[in-house]
Amino acid sequence: MEEKLSSLKIDRKAYIRARIIETLDDLDVGINMWLAGRTRNSAGKIFNAVKALLSALVTKNLDKLSAKDEWYAKRGYTAPTNALKGISIDLAKLGYRDVENITNLAFLLHDYQYNGFDPDFSKYKNKEEVLHDIITLARGILDNIKKEWFKEEWDEKLDVLYSIITSDLERMEKNSVK
Repeated sequence: MEEKLSSLKIDRKAYIRARIIETLDDLDVGINMWLAGRTRNSAGKIFNAVKALLSALVTKNLDKLSAKDEWYAKRGYTAPTNALKGISIDLAKLGYRDVENITNLAFLLHDYQYNGFDPDFSKYKNKEEVLHDIITLARGILDNIKKEWFKEEWDEKLDVLYSIITSDLERMEKNSVK
């Protein structure tokens, strides 16, 4: 499902919705890449899902965040990679639990995407550790995105996508037990 990404300055609700869809789409693509054996590409898509999620959360809370720092209105709503840690801290202060942990896991996966299991750079020893973090991160997003973070924005179309991803994640978890 793809939504046209309109400018935040034109239609804030449409921008938030597009980023929610991007989050869900990237999660699903990441899960299916893992299932296809593309572990490093999977990690990259999961990282992109977190960037889109943070962008949606920042945009939803732009008034609160911009009151503290006008950078959010100028650039922060795009959730640039170099600012994700600070953004996650600010969102956690607004009551978005789990955002800091999700962001920290996303950075580990981002490193894995580029470095694989290089012993000089990787924080991971094997695929099982990577899979654990992908599942933990995906579950953290899915447990909150619908019922906590975006319940006002949620609709039937998002619910269909959510159900597909939940099913794919369950398939991924079953495959990991083998």
